Amino acid sequence: MKKVRTVVDICMLILLPMLMAYSLIGERNHELIGLCMFALFAAHHIINRRWWVAIFKGRYSPLRAFRTAVDVLLAVYMIMQPVSGVLMSKHILTGVALSGASSDLRSIHMSFAYWGFALLSIHVGLHAVSSVASPKKSAGDNKNKVPSVLAVIISAYGLYAFVRRGIADYLLFRVQFAYFDPSESKLLFMLDYAAVMVFIAALTYGIHKLFLHRTHSLRAKNREKL
Repeated sequence: MKKVRTVVDICMLILLPMLMAYSLIGERNHELIGLCMFALFAAHHIINRRWWVAIFKGRYSPLRAFRTAVDVLLAVYMIMQPVSGVLMSKHILTGVALSGASSDLRSIHMSFAYWGFALLSIHVGLHAVSSVASPKKSAGDNKNKVPSVLAVIISAYGLYAFVRRGIADYLLFRVQFAYFDPSESKLLFMLDYAAVMVFIAALTYGIHKLFLHRTHSLRAKNREKL
């Protein structure tokens, strides 16, 4: 089951930059990939169904509350975003499309796509980056530093791509339409968005580690006082 979970998660991470390419890959392909993404999302939650049971159990620390809020918001997004896409489908599910509301639905679909992109990247930073960016250290083993250095390099480029692509404007709803240069390389576009994902995930991971370190330090000081 662990291998299946890993395959499902990796496939979702691969498809997300492809979805962001939208008109570069064509509307029909966008709809097909969107349906595949939803199927993977459903599989992800079936595999991790115990999380929904555990959500009502135990004590909530600020960090757990934040992680849970991100996960719940992401789950809601992953349901609502495909619904808005299906309602304006032009190729795959035309029988349920709402022709009169396509313009409004398109604006909503596009704007929230970027928030879903950000939430999924934050989700990765909170749940998965630790296994990649923090390998076990062995004395004199410089190979263990390679993943961390690579993550820093990709994150630095991801920050550049984040600014160059104007992603902040989409997140703040300053832009109501997406412009794509038809002459641009599809691969370069998707690699840029993949790098942005790494940047957001790594930033989240760094803040997560800093928060944990501060929490542990405060607990240690409190124990010393006692």
